[in-house]
Formats: sequence, C-alpha cells, structure tokens
Amino acid sequence: MPKELPSGGKFTDSGAAMGVEIIGTGHFVPGKPIKNDDLSRVMDTSDEWIRTRTGIRERRFCDSTETSASLGIDASQKALAAAGITADEIDVIICATVTPDHMCPQNACAIHAALGCRPIPAFDLVAACTGFIYSLSVAEHFIRGGSAKNVLVVGADVLSRTIDMTDRNTCILFGDGAGAAVLSARQAPAVGIRSIKIFADGGPGHLITVPGMVTQQPANSCATQHDYIRLNGREVFRFAVRRMIELTQEAILECRELGVELDLLIPHQVNQRIIDAALETTGFPASKVMVNLDKYGNTSAASVPIALDEAIREGRAKTGDTILLVAFGGGLTWGSCIITL
Repeated sequence: MPKELPSGGKFTDSGAAMGVEIIGTGHFVPGKPIKNDDLSRVMDTSDEWIRTRTGIRERRFCDSTETSASLGIDASQKALAAAGITADEIDVIICATVTPDHMCPQNACAIHAALGCRPIPAFDLVAACTGFIYSLSVAEHFIRGGSAKNVLVVGADVLSRTIDMTDRNTCILFGDGAGAAVLSARQAPAVGIRSIKIFADGGPGHLITVPGMVTQQPANSCATQHDYIRLNGREVFRFAVRRMIELTQEAILECRELGVELDLLIPHQVNQRIIDAALETTGFPASKVMVNLDKYGNTSAASVPIALDEAIREGRAKTGDTILLVAFGGGLTWGSCIITL
C-alpha cells in the first residue's frame, strides 16, 4: 500500500529492498581564518607547538553576523543544489548542534524558514561531535519506515563562542562550520547506507562539557564558573583512539561480509595524533583517509559532513565507492556509518 508522507503525499514502496542514498552534500565555513600565528600573538603558544600536537594550522571563526543556523542554511542550500531537488521536496529536517542560536526556536526551524519549506518535521539533535552520524541514523529510520522520502541532515556548530581564549590547551582545537546532506529513498539496497552504529556512555560524560544558559553554577561565588567548554585532554584522547580503532576494525570486517572494499575513511577531524594512532593499530592505509583538520580544526557536528562534502567535490569519494564515517565526542558518544555512494 502507498505510505503517507508528512505532506499528505504518497511514497510508494513496491516491496523491493529499500536503499537510503546520499544524493547531495554541501558545506559552508566562515571566511575569517584564524592561523596558529594569530593565536600566538594573544597567548603563550606557537605555530610549531600547535601543529606538532594536533596537526591544525588554522581554523575559521564566525564574525558577529554569523551563527550556527546561518552557516547551516548556507550548507543546506548547497546540498539541495547538489541533490537537484527543491526545498518543497524535503520531508524532514534534522540539525545536529551543541551551539544553537537559541534554546528555542531550534536551528532546524530557522533552516526550515530560510529554505521556504512546507510544514514538515524539523528538530535539533544533540550528540556533540557524533551528532551528524546520530542524525543519519534517525533520517534512515524515517525513510525506511516510509514516512519520508527526502531528509535534510545538517551538522552546524560555532565553538569559537564557547572557548576560553586563555586556555591554550583547549582553545587551539576548535573552529566553526556547517555541513549538510540530503538522504533519499532508492530501491537499490546495495547503494547508500549499508550500516550505522551509534553508542553512548554517560558515565564519563564530565570529560567534555559545554555549558548553557541553564547550567547549574557553583553556589560558592569563589568557585570556578561553568562558562566555557572544558575537556580532559588526556582521557578524551584515550577514549577517541580506542573507539576509532574499534569502529574501524568492525567496519573492515563488515565490509568483507558485504563483499565490498572500504575505499575511504572519513574520521571526525579533531587531532592528527588520534587518527595516526588508530591507523597504526588497524593497519588501514593513510592514503585512504580524508583529513582536513589542518584547515578547520574541530568543528564538532560539522566535522564529518564538511570532510564528506570536500571528499566528494575533490573526487576522493566517487560514485560506487564505499566509505566509512567515524565520530566520537561529548556525552560520551561515538558511532560509525558505512555508505556506498
């Protein structure tokens, strides 16, 4: 039977195995690059110190007119153009972010309004740096369940507005940006999302925190206020390496079972040392890894979709290729997605 779409339209499922394909991607970053040398002028650091510890050379910071929603709107417009569809054809919008413009209304609704979509579901999702992969999982369920044909997934964050510029161990890591992808139903099960795995462990969630307006503050006025992003670098490094190794090894085995070769790995762009440590253990070739953290730093939920879009536009990820997306972040959360383009 035809299935109802949120618009009241019909999405006909003939009963054939359904695929969930990425049909268009886009990204947008602010035009203001902040180089390592710029940071060395305002704190005790240097280009060499930052590069050797992280691999980051520069990052982008928003100006006073830009927000996570505005970056997400620009990325979404590019993704729709790449997909060759109009805003009227989108059935659901999901925005992954930890830095929304407002607690209410949500970024997804701002994106919805700017694109001029008809009345459809639009909501934000919070899973920190794993947010884009979490959102892909939710979008896949909408499509496989028959309640949507086209879903717009956005990852957008402006972490420059959460950092303490006197904390040289933390502020050097982060940047601003947005990435987006359009997922669509296709009766081609060997194309699109082949597997998604998402996880969380709230026990060590204190290792990465980003406060908000309603975050409880210390009762003692002399105590440190919760005003900025805080992370335990050593423990987060160990967590990230362990999870990236696990997810990559599992994906390699899963690809073998699917009878496909893993052509490209797109990890969360946070630290070159994390990527190198994981590759050393898994044996996955560095030549098949997409890295752009040297240009953008850690853009949280935007990290993976920005790298995905650049890989596609630069020809590193081509039609027919099977790619692995891997992310890990606050919560603590982690996840992976195997996709055949």
